[in-house]
Amino acid sequence: MKERIVELESKVGQLTALVDASMELNSEIELKVVLQKVLNVMCEVIGAEAGTLWLLHQEDNVLCAEVANGPTADKILNIKLKYGEGIVGRVIATNRSELVEDVTKDSNWAKRVDRESGFITRSLMTVPLSVKTRVIGAMQLVNKRGVRLFNPEDLKAAEALANQAALAIHNSQLYDDIQKFSISVIRSLTLALDARDPYTAGHSERVGRYSVWIAGKLGLSEAECRELERAALMHDIGKIAVPDHILGKPGGLTDYEFGIMKMHPVNAAKILSKMEPRDQMIIAQEVSRYHHEKVNGMGYPDGLKAEEIPLYARIAAVADAFDAITTERPYKKARTFREGIEELIRCKGSHFDPAAVDAFAEVMAERNYLINNQERTMMNESPS
Repeated sequence: MKERIVELESKVGQLTALVDASMELNSEIELKVVLQKVLNVMCEVIGAEAGTLWLLHQEDNVLCAEVANGPTADKILNIKLKYGEGIVGRVIATNRSELVEDVTKDSNWAKRVDRESGFITRSLMTVPLSVKTRVIGAMQLVNKRGVRLFNPEDLKAAEALANQAALAIHNSQLYDDIQKFSISVIRSLTLALDARDPYTAGHSERVGRYSVWIAGKLGLSEAECRELERAALMHDIGKIAVPDHILGKPGGLTDYEFGIMKMHPVNAAKILSKMEPRDQMIIAQEVSRYHHEKVNGMGYPDGLKAEEIPLYARIAAVADAFDAITTERPYKKARTFREGIEELIRCKGSHFDPAAVDAFAEVMAERNYLINNQERTMMNESPS
């Protein structure tokens, strides 16, 4: 009787964990975060020593270990298997779970995974990750904690969680695809805009890249850097309203012409305010509107000072000015990357945010100012 009560309590605990895990899996959207969270939850609920989440790469029909838990996780990451290879390959090919109490007795066990990782697998449970009828990957759980082996009840729990996990991963992949499509559209638009003036070809792309370097040095997260890059790519979109004879004028602008040019940040913010989803365009609007503001309040269009200027715009302003200094224009020759940094330093505290300038100076010094570096050539070419 006592054993039965303990067993029931264990099942209740497992069911509770499954419900909690289901809610947890749907709280994230970033693919890498979702994958790691899926694996962590699965190992915790099932009580596995280690685990690996494999995704099927449709383009080359290869299985790749995307995330792993356990003492040799770093050696397992990025191991690739052919479609159908090993137990995980068989599970993905058949869309059927497998419970193997002793892997040494299974002819399909891909021994090279242990050989390459140094981990010793005793028992193994593998469940497919499928959405409707399409298999997107599989989860492998290795060695039940303690002296016990995986049992059919563990397999049922793993399959129940795998259904939720697959949906979370699929949604995250869709989000990832949408983000990639969005960036590709933005890049196409900015390339078309930059192409109006051969002297600014690739400008938006370089400003985006420089901005990410600065942001990374300042300690912004990977997600924040991606958001800034997207915003920086669109910072000059308002120039679409500037006539060609002003945009490509080889000499200095008249006061009237400069007045029209100074409206491009305002026009950019207006254009971006109409784009959906609007809540994801806020940073892009800030960068486009305020990247010509100066920390001393003498910039345009609003004359903001210091920290009144949003951080992302202060970063983009440094990147934008540096690219203008170091690329050739009809009215001036390009200065070297070292000279460009020296000019930014000269103007920090008046034109530019000191922290952003110092961060960029540090990045460029680490990269030896891209001297004799292929990356410099890439910087000055329009991306294909």
